[in-house]
Amino acid sequence: MCCAALLGLLVGATPGLAQEDAGAAMGETEAPVAKPKPKRKPKPKPVAKPPETFPAAPVAMPAATIAPVKLPELIVVCDNGQGAFYEGQGTVSLWVTRSGAITVDNPLRPLTPETTRVLQVVIGNKAATAFGPDLLALRRGGSPAALEATTGGPVRWDAQLTVLPDFLNIVSEAGEGLARLDYRRCGDAPEVKVAPVAKAKPKPVAKAPRPPKASTAEGAGRGEAAAPRGLQLPQGAIPAGQ
Repeated sequence: MCCAALLGLLVGATPGLAQEDAGAAMGETEAPVAKPKPKRKPKPKPVAKPPETFPAAPVAMPAATIAPVKLPELIVVCDNGQGAFYEGQGTVSLWVTRSGAITVDNPLRPLTPETTRVLQVVIGNKAATAFGPDLLALRRGGSPAALEATTGGPVRWDAQLTVLPDFLNIVSEAGEGLARLDYRRCGDAPEVKVAPVAKAKPKPVAKAPRPPKASTAEGAGRGEAAAPRGLQLPQGAIPAGQ
């Protein structure tokens, strides 16, 4: 039994060995299989350099917008001898009754005399003035007579009230705005209270001094009836009644 099994194993193994030998023989005769070439790695693409950047200039902030100052417009016309009534904030109000100009010759500029525009105004019941190089910016003044004394020239009043601005812009000596008075209407201005003129008192007339009274002795010495000293007569020398 043992011998028979061994024999069977040997017989069964023989075909396998034969096949392996045949395969080896065939492998020797076949052409060797070419190995695939390794793929070349693609070259990295050159990275473009970023463009040179310069520091951005500081952005200028827009300046604060200032609303333009509105200038008066010459549109007010009052006819038939009427005045123009202007009113501001609070209780500030006045009437414009006359317009004129003061022309002063400047010796440094003989060909260009200085002209000042003048408005006579009534505040309450008193006369005052507003003046300036034009009617768009006016300064406060005293009475017309006081303004003439200050500027050194007479006011030449217009025959009729000139065309006035729609509002009066009152400024200071430095040109800063002080008040704005808007036009309201035309009408009859109140009467101006004339300040009483003080009468000059007559100067007292100096009296001539009286001469001092002469004494009896001095009168006798200066009297015409007095006899010279050398001709004096004793008392009782001339009888009475003669």
